[in-house]
Amino acid sequence: MTSSRPELPQDIEACHALIGRLKEEQRQQAQTIDEQQATIDRLSADMALLKRALFGSRRERFRDDPDQQYLFESEEVKAEEASPTPNTEEEETKSRRKSKGRGRRVFPESLPRKAVRHELNEEDIPEDLRDDPTAKRFFKKTSEQLEFVPPSVYVIEHYQEVIVRDEETGETTMVTARRPPQLIDAYTGPGFWSYLTASRFADHLPYYRQEDILSRYGFRIGRSTQGRWMAGLAEGVKPLVDLMQSLTLKSRVVGVDETPVKTLGLKVGSAATAYLWDVIGDADHPYDCFHFTVDRSRDGPERFLSGYQGYLQSDAYICYDSLSKANPEMIQVGCWAHARRKFEELNYVTPNVRTHTAMGYFQRLYDIEDRGHDFSEEQRYELRQDESKPIVIEFHHWLVEQWERELPKSNLRAAIGYMTNRWAAFEQYLNCGAIPIDNNRTEAALKFAILGRKAWLFFGNPQGGKTAATLFTLTKSCNRHRVDPFAYLRDVYTRLPSTPESELESLLPDRWVNEHPEHLVEERVHEAQQRAQRTRARRAQRRLLTQAKRPK
Repeated sequence: MTSSRPELPQDIEACHALIGRLKEEQRQQAQTIDEQQATIDRLSADMALLKRALFGSRRERFRDDPDQQYLFESEEVKAEEASPTPNTEEEETKSRRKSKGRGRRVFPESLPRKAVRHELNEEDIPEDLRDDPTAKRFFKKTSEQLEFVPPSVYVIEHYQEVIVRDEETGETTMVTARRPPQLIDAYTGPGFWSYLTASRFADHLPYYRQEDILSRYGFRIGRSTQGRWMAGLAEGVKPLVDLMQSLTLKSRVVGVDETPVKTLGLKVGSAATAYLWDVIGDADHPYDCFHFTVDRSRDGPERFLSGYQGYLQSDAYICYDSLSKANPEMIQVGCWAHARRKFEELNYVTPNVRTHTAMGYFQRLYDIEDRGHDFSEEQRYELRQDESKPIVIEFHHWLVEQWERELPKSNLRAAIGYMTNRWAAFEQYLNCGAIPIDNNRTEAALKFAILGRKAWLFFGNPQGGKTAATLFTLTKSCNRHRVDPFAYLRDVYTRLPSTPESELESLLPDRWVNEHPEHLVEERVHEAQQRAQRTRARRAQRRLLTQAKRPK
């Protein structure tokens, strides 16, 4: 009978060699297990983030739990003192939500009204009231009802006055009245163009849907014709858009961001990835300008940011950093929201003391910004120097210390490195009260342009991308100032062909709405103000509650 057990060495040296080989195999096996476990953890984290992106909330909210301990007691992150002002706005909102039924809707007085009289049928009148001379008959207003009349398509017949005289020489003298110049040569007018532009670049309706909508109104216009008109209009408004872009580059602080857009005509047989960029001006130059490039190279921003001197706020795309290094007058400013997002994702997937501590630092800095929201630039600068700067310094020391402790392939180390490698850009906002703490306003502006991307899917060609960038500049700037884009574009399309270059500024959206206040969408203005008030009141209440729960 033979044994299946391997033969063991008989001498001590061979035994030691065997033990060494076994230990090496065990070490390699443990290393393989660790690497596999790290891969599993990374994939699990990616899966959790993917599920949240598909099915979960998009809000990156961090709730500070007093029961969650921070990394160091000496570095305990405390909530800032909040104003004791009662949260009347939030209380009114809650009571309104809890109330049963809905209140009477009051329609704006600016809406036109049409009276409809409902008369009594004779058979419904009692016999004793029909012929009674003392009975009074009158109409009483009992309700209001909002009605809708679809847009109408009609034809304008142009007649030009003509004077003709037959001369003795046999020739004929003719004088014809001039027609006002048009922005493009088309069989439609400025009102039609503004409707199509607002539908496509403000309401995000694809051209093919406009075909169906217009056919219901009695006249169908093909999508290729619509695209050709939009290209002509974009070329016609170019002087105005160029003025907006030049004024935007005079801002002390500009925000810039980009997003990929599928575009046909760049690659044979398939769509290629091009990019749409936005450059956001400050409060003194309130314009949202868009640019289109066929790739993401540095050539694009180098062209449309040429000559800019000031603070450039963006994400960590290396293109912006290289622009700042090549142009010392262009100072790179980091976005704290991008940095916070990396720690928030880690805190969502694998919450621990370190991620909680990092989120606490972000919360303290954003609470200070929230309290200084309505301050002047000088007041906000003083507030940041007094309160934010010590926290930023402490946060930096903590990040450096944690970076040294973490393993090289740690996700937390990657999030820390994202900040520490660009720390000069992140702390730049402390040096000027006009610089926002993050670039969220630019991301929000970019979302306006890509909101309908799932509807229109792609640009038909690079020229279509340039057309879209030009017309998005007009419609998004209208959105920024809460201006009715249809009314604004109709006036611009009508007046621009006869407006000299010296008077172009009167057509800028912020100046135009001052001359036409009737086209200000006041409901949106009030809605934004109330939403901002509720948000600030909620944050102030949260700071008070957090402070009250903190152990003394």
